[in-house]
Amino acid sequence: MASKIKVDEITTVSETGNLVIPGGVALDGSQATTAWKIPKGTDGERPAATGGELRYNTTVNRLEFYNGTEWFQMGPPPFDLYDDAYFDAFIGFMAGQKTSWASSGTNYQYQTDASDTYISDAQSDMYDGGNYTQIRVNGNASGDIGYNSNSGTYSQIKYGQLGYSWPLVSIAVAPTGVSKTYGYSRSGNLGADGGGGSVGSITVYNNATVQGFNPVSAWLVNKAWNQNSDPGVMHLYCTVGHPNWQSTITNGFVTTDFSTSSNSDYSQYQSTSTSCFQMTVLVSNGQTVGAMTQGQAQTFISNFLADAKTHFGY
Repeated sequence: MASKIKVDEITTVSETGNLVIPGGVALDGSQATTAWKIPKGTDGERPAATGGELRYNTTVNRLEFYNGTEWFQMGPPPFDLYDDAYFDAFIGFMAGQKTSWASSGTNYQYQTDASDTYISDAQSDMYDGGNYTQIRVNGNASGDIGYNSNSGTYSQIKYGQLGYSWPLVSIAVAPTGVSKTYGYSRSGNLGADGGGGSVGSITVYNNATVQGFNPVSAWLVNKAWNQNSDPGVMHLYCTVGHPNWQSTITNGFVTTDFSTSSNSDYSQYQSTSTSCFQMTVLVSNGQTVGAMTQGQAQTFISNFLADAKTHFGY
């Protein structure tokens, strides 16, 4: 039977700085209430190894060991949001948080009044059958999605909505580890009757880090407002990755398009990404207030991702 050494601390090291444990001796930490401290560092700080070495990789936040040929990461795989159980749990959690994402006093709580696929005529005749939303994959569109619907799939893209109430939000995800070009589009008649403010778009984030998520790309379209007492209509689109998922965004804005007519609710956003998720939301800056700013859109996304961070335990 091998001998055991039980001590509070070992400080003796070899001339190379390595701790030397005699053959046949085992370390027993079973009586401790703390934790072993092992070497850690980024991918780029990996040491020259011969096999059997163990360290904590701070790039992906996982344990790894060298098997003599390559570094092998241990523990569960990166979070697989494409799995039904994980995705449904995320949708369920975020549905309970969505009314807290807008910055106070800047994003108007519009009404919803029709089928869960669109807004018909709520609040000062602004919507007139607008805000239909579709999933888009490589330029092709799904049918209109319902905001009270359970999760669905279109051309391998899984999507789920957070309920038919302000703000209207949908989240979509592609198979983990697969590069896909996908996103959302909107259509319909806003009811601005030829009036309203000037239509335009804003790049909100481009490969940014937000609440620890990276890369993050986001785009905002300001549509119609200031038509008597009509509330503003804005379309927000976002692609989100995380270092733990080994995410990449090849092109955060591979397709962006919108109608310059204040009546038309048309806009389209697609990005090309791997191991990311996408979000779209119908936001508003209030009645007769005007366009939403980049800062207001950033606040919404930051609040959204703060709750996502809590859900994922990051």
